[in-house]
Amino acid sequence: MDMKEVWQGLERDAQVIKERIPEDLTDEAVRGVASSLRAFLRDNGISQGKVAELLGVSRSVVSEFLGKGYKGNVVKLVSKIVQLINSRDRKRRRGQHGGYVETTVAKQIGALVTQTEAFSTDEGRIGLIIGDGGHGKSVCLREYVEANKNTVYLELDATMSSRYIFAEIARSLKLSVNGATALVARRIAEALKCRNTIVIIDEASSLTVKQLNQLRQVIVVKGRCPLILAGNQQLQQTVMQRRTTREHESLDQFTSRLMGVLNLDESASDRDGGMYTAEDIRKLYEYGGIRLTGDAVATLRSIRRTPKSGRLRTCSHIIAALHTSMPILAEGSIDAQVIISAIEQLKLPVRVWLPVITGRGAANDEQNISTAKAG
Repeated sequence: MDMKEVWQGLERDAQVIKERIPEDLTDEAVRGVASSLRAFLRDNGISQGKVAELLGVSRSVVSEFLGKGYKGNVVKLVSKIVQLINSRDRKRRRGQHGGYVETTVAKQIGALVTQTEAFSTDEGRIGLIIGDGGHGKSVCLREYVEANKNTVYLELDATMSSRYIFAEIARSLKLSVNGATALVARRIAEALKCRNTIVIIDEASSLTVKQLNQLRQVIVVKGRCPLILAGNQQLQQTVMQRRTTREHESLDQFTSRLMGVLNLDESASDRDGGMYTAEDIRKLYEYGGIRLTGDAVATLRSIRRTPKSGRLRTCSHIIAALHTSMPILAEGSIDAQVIISAIEQLKLPVRVWLPVITGRGAANDEQNISTAKAG
């Protein structure tokens, strides 16, 4: 494949638009945009309030525009609407692989959550899911939450205080968030005791020792509720530390309630392990009528084993970019060479970590790829 093909494909794809800004904003043209916006709301299941939020305007502006009563800057509003429709369409086209796929990792995550819940009898138990970015943890957890409505799901970021975390949990349980943190925490504990609920906290790597102990006390001990925490190695290091200073009190009480630790990094480094099997890779990345050759599957499995590479996330980016290439669409297949060419052409920062490019671990990877070709 020509080294320019991926960029050319991406450029062509960017030029494909669903809606155009009318050259002359006549009343008829504005009505046409309003009609497109109604179809957008219907097809995406979005409310007027939500689309107003996405456009950065008030709900009344959207209502007035759809009702032919808008007296503001029509040119500016039409431009925003057209850009939003085209942006959503591009994302939809890039998501044609169908979204969630039940992989081996998804089953492992589901098993840990189920067992943590099963052993939460007289008091709750804790499950940890450890792995760097790109394993697909969040996708799997969100799908679990979607299928199991008895869950409280919270995705953290480093700016969230204990008060904010407990307030978000309370909102999920439809409890009042008024009052001091201790009062909100008491409401949560009492509510959890009366419900068959699982609390899942994603992106939990930034939790401090104090916050981990607070979550244990409120959710696991007082609420008798299973708690699932997902994060990277920083989370595991925090949990396993043994400092007992005033600022870093012991986590013995926390670790004694651990039901299990699913370490995806360790599973990924095991070449003989079953994490993201060849079948998983094909289910994830064979879509749109494009098939993967055996050496392509081996290359993608090598990427998902490589630390700091972005793993499955990187694989998804590469495959999506290759689906815009005319030669790939004509050929109907993707092989190892075009995957490597795409990584190099896109100048992905993670390429320095990939053994299939740098030669580190190349002997084993070449052997796997040769075996895949022979098969």
